[in-house]
Amino acid sequence: MSSTPLFIVTGLSGAGKTKASKVLRRLAQNFYVFDMDSLVEHKDFQKAASQWLTIARYNSISNKAIVLFGPVPNPYNIEECPDYKAFSTVHTALLHCDLEDRYARLKERGNIWLEENIRLTIEESDHIYKKAVTDNMPIINTSRHSVEE
Repeated sequence: MSSTPLFIVTGLSGAGKTKASKVLRRLAQNFYVFDMDSLVEHKDFQKAASQWLTIARYNSISNKAIVLFGPVPNPYNIEECPDYKAFSTVHTALLHCDLEDRYARLKERGNIWLEENIRLTIEESDHIYKKAVTDNMPIINTSRHSVEE
């Protein structure tokens, strides 16, 4: 079992995961930082999650902490991945943003985000936020704090 901690930064589309991962990768030289969406093929999120946990396990040999950015647990359910048990410590934080910011961020992405999809994402983000509060998960509001903070 690895003594190197695994950090999961989660949040739905528009929360700021991609931007945060790029900034953290630049600033935190003593961490491995990965955007989980970069390995998704044919919308097989569970396969990508398993691949990332395997990558994280092998990278943990270097004793550098690993940070995975992705919408955990849905569609990624990392707890079902065999390599999840290889980490003795897993920390999770939620990136969240205000409704107006999420709407604007998703609209900026163009035609791939239809109004109905944006509405559903906003509803789901509210549900995930409430669950994170109940679970005492650390929450970072990217509407109120810059990524650099």
